Amino acid sequence: MELFETRIELSCSIDDVFNLAATPEGILQLTPPEVQLAFKDAPDRYALGTRVVFQVQAMGLIKEIAHEVTHFDDPTFFSEKQVDGPFKHWVHEHHFEQAADGTVIAIDRIEFLPPGGIAGLLMNAAKIRENLEDGFEYRHLQLEKLLGTA
Repeated sequence: MELFETRIELSCSIDDVFNLAATPEGILQLTPPEVQLAFKDAPDRYALGTRVVFQVQAMGLIKEIAHEVTHFDDPTFFSEKQVDGPFKHWVHEHHFEQAADGTVIAIDRIEFLPPGGIAGLLMNAAKIRENLEDGFEYRHLQLEKLLGTA
């Protein structure tokens, strides 16, 4: 199992960052344009049991993926699990912690297993990790711009 984790400290309320991360509209603002993220079926705001279907472009391939929200504890945590898509395993945990100084620490933790077969040759763990690092660098810049840096 592969693990990717990143964090950022923000000067905003925990509700502000949680609400941005738990809505398709917010996720669109945090996703690099070259990913070509398009939601095909999603609610206005995530909740426990929500199924989210979206399309992305990665490594030259366009994929439709479905996630299910498996845990939802507003405003501190939610988790999404891939239920249809290219990965053998994909769980994305979103953690939000209110620090004593009033800042918020947003932590993203992703457990994944690359796809098998020919797709796995293109989408190996190192390439997936590189794409995650690039995507979260963009996400963190957007979060700082939208919500403020600590």
